[in-house]
Amino acid sequence: MARAAMGSRMQSFGDFGLLLAFLVGTGLVIAAVWALYILGNLPGRIASDRGHPHAAAISVCGWLGLLIFVLWPVALAWAYVTPMDRQRRPLREEELDALAGDLDEIAKQIEAIKERLSALPSSKKVA
Repeated sequence: MARAAMGSRMQSFGDFGLLLAFLVGTGLVIAAVWALYILGNLPGRIASDRGHPHAAAISVCGWLGLLIFVLWPVALAWAYVTPMDRQRRPLREEELDALAGDLDEIAKQIEAIKERLSALPSSKKVA
């Protein structure tokens, strides 16, 4: 009779053990899916935050990198690389001359506006 009761307790612990194993397994699967989502999305999000012009392509490369493992580090590096057309470059002599001419023209327009404003009759009386 004592053996039957003991077997019953083991059986109930076994049900709890199965439930615990199921919950732990489900949690691990959810954590793995979440980690894959974060890893797949990371290069695209970095590129988007940095204003990269190829952010969509980097995002696709990051997601494909989960299948083809070589692509993921490539996408991550690509997200941090600034394209050549976005890098600063020194101005050429012609561009500097054009800017100087534009500044002279703007200065003349400001002087003309000041002269017109000084020629207007003042609505306030000076004491």
